[in-house]
Amino acid sequence: MHDEEVMQSVQDKPSRRGVVGLLAAGAASVAGWVFGGTVARRVPTSRGGAAGTALPVVPGNRLVAMQQELHQALAKPLSKRRWVMVVDTRACIGCQACVIACRAENVTGPAGSYRRVPEAPAGRFPNLTNVFMPTNCVQCDDPPCQRAVPAGMITKRPDGIVEFDYTQLKGRYAEAAAKACPYRAVHIDDGKFFTDGTPAVQAYERRSFVEYQNVMNRNAGGTPVGAARKCHFCLHRVEGGVLPACVTSCISNAMYFGDLADPASTVSELLRTQRSIRIHEEAGIEPRVYYVEDGLQGVPGYACATCH
Repeated sequence: MHDEEVMQSVQDKPSRRGVVGLLAAGAASVAGWVFGGTVARRVPTSRGGAAGTALPVVPGNRLVAMQQELHQALAKPLSKRRWVMVVDTRACIGCQACVIACRAENVTGPAGSYRRVPEAPAGRFPNLTNVFMPTNCVQCDDPPCQRAVPAGMITKRPDGIVEFDYTQLKGRYAEAAAKACPYRAVHIDDGKFFTDGTPAVQAYERRSFVEYQNVMNRNAGGTPVGAARKCHFCLHRVEGGVLPACVTSCISNAMYFGDLADPASTVSELLRTQRSIRIHEEAGIEPRVYYVEDGLQGVPGYACATCH
């Protein structure tokens, strides 16, 4: 085969397929938004596609469906979106992939992670199992952390995400916010790195990242150091048309994210067809993370509500 024919053959082959191509395109869009210095987003021009890029059609694939639903939600005004997360603990295997993905995405140090996956034994011998329960900030509609600090430091966005102002939420105010959270989802960034004490702090720990539409860095003098931090549903990814890191990294399909204002969305369908609970719902704070409430396989009488 001549060189010209080889080149043409390579050019004719798609360079990305399926969800990988979709996420790569989304990541490129986010990168352009971050490093371009302006807050911009490619608005979908039709159902299931952004600016001429058609999303794949994969019947039965909920990850692809949620990606399509995300693009549809972003075409609506901010106040018309209602972001929620649904966790199916029956599917979680405790692999910690979501925790690592979250740390890498949001550049959190050793002091804390936006996401944890606690586990506990359940049942009686010989019917024993481990229960894994992914947890993060639940974006309360009436956040206790917000009530614990002066007005303006913590705000509730129209789409439901609780936003922290890192420039103000420091010192005793950061401590107050962390203490007020009943989910232990808030930590204070102490500025340390995982690779402290080695010949050199690694570049991936020093890289810049985006939170709440602002470019940040954990190096000396960086905004997050000393501030209270927590999950924000990967807002920078969502605004760029990409699902949260924990959702896309889950290998067991235990994580779901979407717009509850859309009755046809995956999260709406799950909450309509499955029993669910919200942790500390009795406090009246209206958390936006739901857990599928059902019996654990092979363990009679055990479900999420057993411990919560």
